[in-house]
Amino acid sequence: MVGDLADRLPRLCIFARAPVLGQVKTRLAETMGTQGALQAHERLVADTLDRLADIPGIQCELWVAGDTDHPVIGQWRTRRSLTLRKQVGDDLGERMAHAISACLEAGCSGLIVGSDCPTITAAYIRQAVAVLDTHDLVLGPAEDGGYGLIGLRHPAPELFTGMLWSTAEVFAQTVARANCLGLSWSVLETLWDVDDERGWQRFLALRGC
Repeated sequence: MVGDLADRLPRLCIFARAPVLGQVKTRLAETMGTQGALQAHERLVADTLDRLADIPGIQCELWVAGDTDHPVIGQWRTRRSLTLRKQVGDDLGERMAHAISACLEAGCSGLIVGSDCPTITAAYIRQAVAVLDTHDLVLGPAEDGGYGLIGLRHPAPELFTGMLWSTAEVFAQTVARANCLGLSWSVLETLWDVDDERGWQRFLALRGC
């Protein structure tokens, strides 16, 4: 019985890419080089896991795009005894829809965050989970017009198909679709992410480096 209850706890899916040189943080690589971007990516993922992997009452899973057998992935997984899952889909929308569906099919509400939003805290996640007690959808908007967190307690695949990802329209499009679907939704505090040199320096300042 205890195990069954634990399986139905809200699930937090942390999305990350396998740390492969030249395939991560490509905008950051324009100023830091591919090796610097790779090191930044690895640090951001580790930082995210340190903040979010052990929140009481929430199941945390690491969802990886790319090679799940990469040795660094193994280090991330064992660092926090995380459940490791492979992202499935041809684009970000399909991969997010698949992860959310997996959570909902298991009888849990599902939340997704990336690994490059350093202001997402355990308290922020708990607030998002609380919102899903009374709303269908919760969003953590980002300064660039996207979002750094999305959570659902009912299926809504329309939120993930045909979106203009990596544009300033993502958040607005998502809200507009939620309204068309008749979903109740709520928005949390605005986030920022690390995409370029400015974001990286902002991250270092936040961490006192």
